[in-house]
Amino acid sequence: MGGLGFAMPAAIGVRHGAPDRPVVAVLGDGSSLYSIQALWSAAHYGIGVLFVVLANGRYAIMDRLSEREGSTAPAWPAFTELSVSTLARGLGCPAERVEDHAALLSALDKVLPSLADRCEPLVLEVAVEADAHYSS
Repeated sequence: MGGLGFAMPAAIGVRHGAPDRPVVAVLGDGSSLYSIQALWSAAHYGIGVLFVVLANGRYAIMDRLSEREGSTAPAWPAFTELSVSTLARGLGCPAERVEDHAALLSALDKVLPSLADRCEPLVLEVAVEADAHYSS
């Protein structure tokens, strides 16, 4: 959808502008932290977006850019102690964390059939492994 931090507010805007259109935003946890406060707006105004946040506890793009420049050290420290689903709930947005493929499929099976009619956002924080190295 664009640069870091753009996906959450953009998805909210799309759904707000076209309330009959189901909207799913897939983004990383690092990117979500640039605009996590947008979840308050989605919850407060009843904007039914599904946010699928792939959580590896990294700003992976920063690491990839660093690798491209020849660095062997991560460009940014990991933030594995942060929980996007906990932050979302603190902002009034329903959220759950899924740890494996089966749990993800179950959560999606529950929410997707009624996504067009949702009046509240939902964050699915999906635990994923951090890539050790990027190959272009």
